[in-house]
Amino acid sequence: MVMVAPRYPSRAQNLGVEGCCRVEYTVTKTGTTRDIEPVDCSPPGYFEKASVIAAEKFKYRPRVVDGKPVEVPGIEYRFTFSLEHYD
Repeated sequence: MVMVAPRYPSRAQNLGVEGCCRVEYTVTKTGTTRDIEPVDCSPPGYFEKASVIAAEKFKYRPRVVDGKPVEVPGIEYRFTFSLEHYD
């Protein structure tokens, strides 16, 4: 899996806000992500967009069933936003 770290939202950074955001998505037959939705972000309103943008850049090795790649819905990933890691 290739992961991309999200950009810390400037509004959250300027206000000193830390938090997390869980996103859910489908991994396609080619290993890309689609249908990315923030499902649990705290505090709300700060980290959703940055999390979706980062998850759009993820790459997976596609799941193979009976020799053919298949889509896998319902994959979740949790991003943590901590100011000490973004200095």
